[in-house]
Amino acid sequence: MLGAVTDDGESFYCWTEENLTRYHGIRLLEALQEEFGEELVVFLDRAGYFYARDLWEFVSGERETETVGDSSVSCVRGEKLAVWYFPSKLPELNPVEGCWNQLYEWFKHRLIPDLSTLKASILGGIDAIDEPNIWNYLCSTEG
Repeated sequence: MLGAVTDDGESFYCWTEENLTRYHGIRLLEALQEEFGEELVVFLDRAGYFYARDLWEFVSGERETETVGDSSVSCVRGEKLAVWYFPSKLPELNPVEGCWNQLYEWFKHRLIPDLSTLKASILGGIDAIDEPNIWNYLCSTEG
């Protein structure tokens, strides 16, 4: 499952039963553009399905640019879409990690007997997440 939360609290997610690949990352960006408009700034973690040259090419139109081409890429920009990456291995700077931690806590003592129960449980778990105020992470003047 991949999803997104906007600055005003709207959420969006898409489900797949396949292992996630870079093509799922690209499809998520396409779906976000369809849902919220073509001009977007998207913040992603560095999961392999997001941190991939095919996705960078989708965003910027090129596989190698000033912002694409090495392992320290922090931003990829196209004409209408910009993708920024949260730092790796720094959960205090990555609000997505806090969401995963909440979902883990919600799930940790539940028995999930089958896939349909898992799907229903995930939706319940997502509803239980206290979504972070993303602007605290992006615009903090502390530190």
